[in-house]
Amino acid sequence: MRVCPGKKLFLMPGDIIKKFSERAEALLKDAKSIEERCELGGVGFPEVHEVASRARMLIHAMSGPESAYAESLSDAMKQESCKAQFGALEGVLRALCRDLSDRNLVTFRHEVEMAVIYKILSQAKRLIRAKGTHPSAVVIVACSAAEEFLRNWCEEKGIEVPERQKSIAKFTQALRANGQINLPVEQRVNSWEDCRNDAVRGASWENITQETANRLVREVEEFVMENREVLG
Repeated sequence: MRVCPGKKLFLMPGDIIKKFSERAEALLKDAKSIEERCELGGVGFPEVHEVASRARMLIHAMSGPESAYAESLSDAMKQESCKAQFGALEGVLRALCRDLSDRNLVTFRHEVEMAVIYKILSQAKRLIRAKGTHPSAVVIVACSAAEEFLRNWCEEKGIEVPERQKSIAKFTQALRANGQINLPVEQRVNSWEDCRNDAVRGASWENITQETANRLVREVEEFVMENREVLG
């Protein structure tokens, strides 16, 4: 089971990303127009919220509803005055346009990758709270987050792993061979794949307890937080 809702962005042709950039530039242009009218006192909350709604749709399409861009936009719209909302909104749009430019596209890619990983971890946490869900489902989803992070780590460092061999164990093996992690870390991460193997085999479900699932989610989240700087 592999959950990867946002990865498609960087499998798209360059002209699609260019269109995202053009839409962001158009939104910023609209925001600047609002700024001029704000000085004349002819702009209210509806105009600002209209641009914010369009910005939200664009951001969610590119990086999902839980990205830093989405969070910044949400914070911007919590400002009390119309002028303050506009100022914060324009700041978000400026940052978005800058990160969509060629020189900052890597920054944006890292943002999307981390948003995807956190989204998968959020799914695992929701499964923990869901009644009637076997802990094996939690383990499988949490391991998907770990595998996605390791995959991105290898890609960031230019470490190639054959497509048919890609797995947590193969990624960690490649990372250690290239001096990215040490043996204890490799063994720790590979233990998660052992749990996933038990989770996908019905005959081994007795090895997967709620405590096991809770611990694995916690360890994966800590691992991602400890090493997130490798993705910028």
